[in-house]
Amino acid sequence: MKKIISFVFISILSCAFVFSNNDDFLLDGYEAYRKNDWSSAMFFFRKQGINNIQEEPMYMLIMSEIYGGDYKSALSDSEFFLNKYPDSRYVPYIQYQKGRCLHFLSRNEDCILVLSDFCHQNPDSEMYAAALYWIAEAFYSEYNFDSALALYERIVVDFSNDEKAFDARYRIEMIEQRQREEKLLYLLKVTGEENLAVREDYERQLRLYKAEDKMGLKKQLNEAQLRIQSLEKLLSEERYNSELLREKAENNVEKKDPEVEALKIKAKQLQFLLDEQKKE
Repeated sequence: MKKIISFVFISILSCAFVFSNNDDFLLDGYEAYRKNDWSSAMFFFRKQGINNIQEEPMYMLIMSEIYGGDYKSALSDSEFFLNKYPDSRYVPYIQYQKGRCLHFLSRNEDCILVLSDFCHQNPDSEMYAAALYWIAEAFYSEYNFDSALALYERIVVDFSNDEKAFDARYRIEMIEQRQREEKLLYLLKVTGEENLAVREDYERQLRLYKAEDKMGLKKQLNEAQLRIQSLEKLLSEERYNSELLREKAENNVEKKDPEVEALKIKAKQLQFLLDEQKKE
């Protein structure tokens, strides 16, 4: 890619001296581009007018916009270029850059479509691996990690010498790390839910046991109170019966039969007479 840009720059600079020796803005644009002064390059190339600028300066303007982070302008100019120069040799490069701009503007679905067309139309391009990488990046940005991982792995396996292979390996490590973290979080969640369920069941059982204990104590207390009441009643009855017996006994002692008493007196008198006779 860098070789192509250098070649384009040299060829454009040569043509500039031949055909546009008086075009100071164009020369200033070339010089700013050579110095990586993207803001100045954009300024001078745009001075040519979008309808008057030729293929090579237009291509350099688009690249200046991309390097300068003006993706919205780069996308607009890329579409203009593809419509104005459909047969240009720069079409594959502009199509590739258009796809990148769509990704940087978060239009990832459009990015995937554009770069997929690029890969289909340019299977032997030196930018093929890079296009796959940006498709993968678009999937990654949309959290479609499975599709992204498949493309990253393909780049590492099929294009191991490409500069994007290093970036793809890094992304693979990130996805694998994320997967490990997601599994860990899932396990923690499941374990936490199980612990919570166990804790809730324990607390429920504890409340049940406490309720049962309270009910048991209350039952025992009621039974004890009934027993006490029964004993108190029995004791009261015993006391009542004892009192009746005592009173009856006393009554029996106090109430004497007169006839019996008279007989006892007569018996004593007879005994006295008998005793007197014996003495004589």
